[in-house]
Amino acid sequence: MLIDSHCHINSEELRADSEAIIRRAGEVGIGKMLIVGCDLEDSIEAVEIAHTPHSSPLTPPCYASIGVHPHEAKRYADVPEKFFDLVNDDKVVAVGEIGLDYHYDLSPRDVQADMFERQLDFAKAHDMPVILHIREAMSDAMKILHRHEGLKLLFHCYAGGLEYLDEVLELGGLCAFGGALTWKGKASEELREVFRRIPAERILLETDCPYMTPAPFRGKLNEPSYIKLVYERAAAERDLSVEELADIIERNAEKFFNWR
Repeated sequence: MLIDSHCHINSEELRADSEAIIRRAGEVGIGKMLIVGCDLEDSIEAVEIAHTPHSSPLTPPCYASIGVHPHEAKRYADVPEKFFDLVNDDKVVAVGEIGLDYHYDLSPRDVQADMFERQLDFAKAHDMPVILHIREAMSDAMKILHRHEGLKLLFHCYAGGLEYLDEVLELGGLCAFGGALTWKGKASEELREVFRRIPAERILLETDCPYMTPAPFRGKLNEPSYIKLVYERAAAERDLSVEELADIIERNAEKFFNWR
């Protein structure tokens, strides 16, 4: 089975077509997919979609994560109270995506850091794995993460390069890769080198849809069914068959998310 470990079918661009998108995901062999929350409303919707029954036998089960993205940190003084209810839902398998984003700086950096640490404490208190969004902020993020050791960490859309890879692995982190593996250009060449060096038991694959669309569809909206293109390129980079890689990713996802 294929796994999409990070998708936003609860996004403005995709939510109206979510049922058809999930059906298409099943048709290409996706067996499980994670719908990611980025604020309170987004997280509630992720859980609702995960619970929505579907008529097609090919429809894969969906799971949800809950979190406040660094872009949205300025809207909250603390972890939303509703999260304390949602975290006990059987479809909620992670806290995220949370972290730091210094590329856009849509929330002040000190506010981002404060909300990041509060949510790490929340995840630790509820024994939940964490999905990280770290963009152009690896140094500060690693300092924070070292203060919260013992958490299961997934570096979504890993962008720390070889510079931070050893430190990420020492923390026990997994790294997720998506459409950028299929792109042309120096940055994607470097990303593929990083991907080849990571131990097999530390990798996951994702779409991050509707963003990060893989080639040859780059420039169009992404969706989970395109994960097959990521698997094909990722398998080639590691000299594996798609089936062999799929088995590895399935085991890694099961161990990290503990989903059923």
